[in-house]
Amino acid sequence: MGLLKSVFIILLFFFTTGEIFRFQAGDNITISLIDILVGFTISLWLVRFLIQKKQSNIQKSNLIKPISIFIGIEVISLFIGSGKLNQNELTISFLYLLRWAFYAGIYFVVKDFDLKFKEKILKLMVIAGVIMLAGGYLQLLLYSNLRNLYYLGWDDHLYRMFSSLFDPNFAGLLFALFFLLLSGLFLSSLKNRDKRVSFLVGVLAIIALIAVFLTYSRSALLMLIFGFSVLLTMINKKKLIIVFMTILILTILISSRNFYIENMNLFRTASSVARVKSSQDALMIIKDNFLFGVGFNAYRYAQVRYGFRSQIGARTSHADAGTDNSFLFVLATTGVVGFICYLYLWLKIIATGLRQYRKGKGFEKILGIIFISSVAGIFVGSMFVNALFFPPIMLWLWILVGLMENK
Repeated sequence: MGLLKSVFIILLFFFTTGEIFRFQAGDNITISLIDILVGFTISLWLVRFLIQKKQSNIQKSNLIKPISIFIGIEVISLFIGSGKLNQNELTISFLYLLRWAFYAGIYFVVKDFDLKFKEKILKLMVIAGVIMLAGGYLQLLLYSNLRNLYYLGWDDHLYRMFSSLFDPNFAGLLFALFFLLLSGLFLSSLKNRDKRVSFLVGVLAIIALIAVFLTYSRSALLMLIFGFSVLLTMINKKKLIIVFMTILILTILISSRNFYIENMNLFRTASSVARVKSSQDALMIIKDNFLFGVGFNAYRYAQVRYGFRSQIGARTSHADAGTDNSFLFVLATTGVVGFICYLYLWLKIIATGLRQYRKGKGFEKILGIIFISSVAGIFVGSMFVNALFFPPIMLWLWILVGLMENK
């Protein structure tokens, strides 16, 4: 096994650590172990690319153009907005930009792997998902209160599963992505008449489904409903949507006895009000910076200038670098120009998934179903939390995109 493959396996293993190994490198400069491993993986791939001179593989990529365009717009938007930033703020904003480019680069790494190793990657993703699930259940049992880490910028979540991500909303979205992956693998095993694998994957899917609910994240539940409905529609099992919704409603009714606890109340209003306020702030920033935004990602400093956040609070909060809606975040940081380029990128990605679904055979078709349902679901979830720019979710999605493309 080559060095790049070995490093990628290590990356997937430490993916399960989430936000545990998170280091503070200065004011507003935080870097996780996953970030470091992604950067190292991309660096190795670039070295191999330069040595072997496989320019043709890059040129044949369906996404090289839209990815390059969006990165270019990110740079332009930051350059235009740099006049309102000091040197430290400009450096930190550029690091955010660099991080997005590195995570997008995972697509090129995975795309260049051979088919045999790609199949191994899927198994490793299942193992990683199981480890995160196990960590989530263990956390809920032993460490159900995050209040004592409030001083480090984490919200004080109580009696909710947040696993190694320290946030039940992002954990719920990731568990929902895992559930959709398991659902696809379950379909594949049924088609292959592998009863042992079908049983094992089915049990894991049920455990992941329960985990989504135990996060008490409404955005995760909405993503799960929408994503799984898309999956069932794509396999012509629309009637099962009614069964799924019935089970979900009954589960909510049974658990409603715990709704007196604010964190576990699915009808809580405090977080909804906060999200509305977050969107209103973003819209005001967008209105004043319509063409190219405030710069990617200088959103934290724009909020301070507008008086939406205090200088002191912005230094510790993990939420101030973005807004709760991923699409508003793109509009605010890169303007309408960047937003159009970002939509173009996603249209090309979705087209790749649809082509896999329509023209693929066997598991290739299943992979297309997994991806399209995952994207449909995460788009819904990203309306309420900035999921499209959350590193672990970015890594998961870019791996799936890379798996769909042959060399």
